Amino acid sequence: MNRENGKTEHEIPERAKIGPEGGVLSRRQALATIGIAGAAAAAGFVLPGPLSGTVYGEANSGNTVQHSVYGGPMDPHKLKKLLDMSYVVPITIAELRTAAALDLDYVYFLNDPGQEGHFIYDPLDTTSADNTGTLLVNVSGARLKRIQETDYHNVRWFGAKGDGTTDDSSAIQLADTVAAAASKRLYFPEGTYKAYGLLVTTSWFAHGKSVVENLSPTANKYNFVRITGRTGLSLEGLTFDGGVSSDPSVWSSSNYNAFTGGLACYLFNSTDIRLTNCTFRNSVMSPLRIEKCSRIIVENCTSKRGRGNYGDAIYVAGSDHVRFDRCSAEDYTRIGFVCEQGSWNVSFSQCHASYGHDQSKLYGGGEFNAGFWSENSENVTYSQCVAENNTHCGFTVAPGVNRPYKTSTAPFVLDSCVAIGNGLYGFIASDSKGDRFSVTCSDCFVFGSRIGMAINAYHANDTVTLDHCYFRLDVTASGQNATGVLCAGNDKLATIRISDCLYDHSASDPSLLMSSTATSGDIVLSNNAKLQLFVNDCSCVDAGTALILKALQGTPILQVRNCLLQVIVLKDFQEASFDNCRFTGNVQSIGQSTTAGNLQITRCSVAGGMDLSTAGRIRFESVQAVLSGTQRIGIVRNTENRDIRTEFVDCRFEKDIAASDYAIRIEENGTLKPLSLFRGCIFYNSTDTATATRTFIWNVQTGTNSLFSECYSDDTVANLLKTGSVLSAPSGNTLIDLH
Repeated sequence: MNRENGKTEHEIPERAKIGPEGGVLSRRQALATIGIAGAAAAAGFVLPGPLSGTVYGEANSGNTVQHSVYGGPMDPHKLKKLLDMSYVVPITIAELRTAAALDLDYVYFLNDPGQEGHFIYDPLDTTSADNTGTLLVNVSGARLKRIQETDYHNVRWFGAKGDGTTDDSSAIQLADTVAAAASKRLYFPEGTYKAYGLLVTTSWFAHGKSVVENLSPTANKYNFVRITGRTGLSLEGLTFDGGVSSDPSVWSSSNYNAFTGGLACYLFNSTDIRLTNCTFRNSVMSPLRIEKCSRIIVENCTSKRGRGNYGDAIYVAGSDHVRFDRCSAEDYTRIGFVCEQGSWNVSFSQCHASYGHDQSKLYGGGEFNAGFWSENSENVTYSQCVAENNTHCGFTVAPGVNRPYKTSTAPFVLDSCVAIGNGLYGFIASDSKGDRFSVTCSDCFVFGSRIGMAINAYHANDTVTLDHCYFRLDVTASGQNATGVLCAGNDKLATIRISDCLYDHSASDPSLLMSSTATSGDIVLSNNAKLQLFVNDCSCVDAGTALILKALQGTPILQVRNCLLQVIVLKDFQEASFDNCRFTGNVQSIGQSTTAGNLQITRCSVAGGMDLSTAGRIRFESVQAVLSGTQRIGIVRNTENRDIRTEFVDCRFEKDIAASDYAIRIEENGTLKPLSLFRGCIFYNSTDTATATRTFIWNVQTGTNSLFSECYSDDTVANLLKTGSVLSAPSGNTLIDLH
């Protein structure tokens, strides 16, 4: 008989008894074994008060554990009673379930591998169901409850093996359900847990060496591991493996999309979810897929080996307030990080997307390969992200007509991002559907792509800003174009601003860079674009190397300031102005159309020739031109408007006139010849060689008029002007000795 309560003890197998003299542990040893929670549980049987609530779920009156166990200050009589009262008995689950009777004073220690723990008998509970892990029911209907000090349940308590062979699906789901009901997390010890059809309802965690692997890769790919309709959960330190089939030994159009497997983890219609230090891998489509969710944080996670036509690493659709920090995407057949289908307010910080190998597009699929891709979305930010070794492009941002329209103009930000070795494009900013957007790209770096940044702007309110970016045109194959920034648009007059950018084309084919038809160059306009293009303070890496500007198509409004520049071709324009620039190299070709607009060149130096062709006004102000050989500034116009003038104000023109005739050639082909005005200009013969038959200025057609005011020319050249074939020293010009 038990000396405290008079109850009969059930028989305990002799081999199960522990402690000194083959007997039992003292209460002191028991408390040392099971900790504070055990002490509190035991005290619930001895003393009235709130500690019984730790076992039976009764209300807690607020007393401390010490007060409930010891009665406030240490009471030696109660302490002795506590130490002498009860025993700890080791036992298996099978033995416990078959025991005929249980004693209130025993603490039962389960020693089944993976399910170890202390249990106590709760005589007040006659209805709770056996869940294998935290509550056991024996043959007599007695309920035994696990004593816990932690805020989590262990998945192995519920029978999960984690041996890489056993089907742990039911055990994991049961463990999740019980932990959720107790508001506890679920812990996965090291191991590989084969399972399928898991619905996450509480937070899961591990310490980095636990894998949950798809047991049924041919079943519904969305049902392996799901978080659906949940709030406030987390996954930490786990690896989720979707079990995708192996890659073909040789890729082809018949096998690039022939994969089986599931999504490693699928989040749907959930809020306030945090994923930390997890790996998602081996999936058809994307190992991590997030749809219709809000306030999601993904940090220090890796997603890799997404396969098939939509083989992404991470896919976000229809979601908002999603944040990725220090995540990586690896080995995918489509895109590393995807943000689309109405997503907004999504950020990527210090993320890395590498090795996208484009098996889809190469073998007949409709999808390109990229590191980061945002489409039909808005307010997406990339900060300190890297896209590396992708076949098609590094970064793509595009609003699309299916964006959520939270703002009138869809904003995208690229800050301190790097694109390395990404085949065709480093960055793409595209509004190909005509929906307005704004893109800010600052402190970004492109290396090893044929096109550094491709801009397609088709709405009047589109704005793209490039600031402090580096573009290396690294194309060594003969005949391949290399472009720093390629701009395209339509007639909507979008705005592109390029400031303080650095270009390096030392590894590119120079013959293509200088071609007036190839799209190679530092800044190139194409596709009939009516853009507003502002270029400020841009330069090339190599000292003395000029920025190469081309406008092959379109009628832009162009403003260039503070650049060392070579305009290979500017075919047409509405307005063009160059301020504080240095023109160098071969002939600058500005305007190849009789419909081109006004041109202004201010505070610039010209070291080489210029061919200007426009129907608009031309104004040179504070320009210094140093010409040699046959170089000259040639102007061709077809206009019947006499008010469309050519003006030269406070300019200096220097050339060896004795060696090669004229520095300025003006050809007015209209019936009404506009005036050419020269005010405050200096014409300098670079040698002392006198000539009476050559001039600084040639008006090709008879009837073309040039007026001079306060101009000065070298006295070694007697005739400043030739009109048709007539030489003259016009009024308003003074011959002086400039040597």
